[in-house]
Amino acid sequence: MAAAVEVMSERGYAATSVQEVADRVGVLKGSLYHYFSSKEDLLYRIVQESHTQTVQIAEDVSALGLGSLEELLEYLRREAVWFLNNRDRANIFFTDRRHLTGERLQEANAWGRYFERHLQDLVEAAQTDGHVRDDLDPRLVTRYILGGINNVRLWPSRSGKKFTNTEIAEAFVALTRSAIATD
Repeated sequence: MAAAVEVMSERGYAATSVQEVADRVGVLKGSLYHYFSSKEDLLYRIVQESHTQTVQIAEDVSALGLGSLEELLEYLRREAVWFLNNRDRANIFFTDRRHLTGERLQEANAWGRYFERHLQDLVEAAQTDGHVRDDLDPRLVTRYILGGINNVRLWPSRSGKKFTNTEIAEAFVALTRSAIATD
């Protein structure tokens, strides 16, 4: 899976062949078909694993019993770190899941909607508690946050000062807090 993630992230799904993945792993192409029925099956598994990992983050943060704003910000912090630590997976999720077909595509799109719905629920809870501005529609606040979190994987500097993933995640959380929080 790690080799498939690397190759697909480097070349894109359309330009990746199962042979290239097999070469990266160091096995015969036929050996991969023992685990995956097709290149699309491989893509689906990558997207599915990514979704499962991000759902686990939501569950872990929820279990902490934080206040509404703290839960929202901790969720964003952990998601940002995940996106930064898993740039290749995130790139595949955002750019290549469209290559899935039928029920797989529908399911992958539902996973994206789950992420958005969960985030909006957190925003609405924090608005209800008076910790997030209520002069803005929660759908717009959610879209604002989504724009940042979905692209945080692109933030690392390519020249000049290098930022750690933690520094980038903390900056994202601080900027979000200053834009939406009432306190």
